[in-house]
Amino acid sequence: MGIKVELDEQLEREFRQLAMKKFGYSKGSIKKATETAIRQWTETVSGAGPKSARESGSAVDLLTGLLKNTKHKTSVEEQHEIGKLWTKVATEQRRRRK
Repeated sequence: MGIKVELDEQLEREFRQLAMKKFGYSKGSIKKATETAIRQWTETVSGAGPKSARESGSAVDLLTGLLKNTKHKTSVEEQHEIGKLWTKVATEQRRRRK
């Protein structure tokens, strides 16, 4: 099956760049990214999937969500950033439990 969609030029360019970064610079990366985006959207709208990474409880989901805006850092800088963010999340969770 197929869906034809016309997107804003800037949005399409950004989507293609991110799709290739995540799924590789080969045939099928745009399709994989599109399927992933539509699957996540339908799960969110239907209520079948987690509403946010924090609600899912997965450590990988938490870190992925927290680190999505970090760019151009060395691995050491990223490790320090992860430590700070993880401490912040753990502190917030402890406060909610009290």
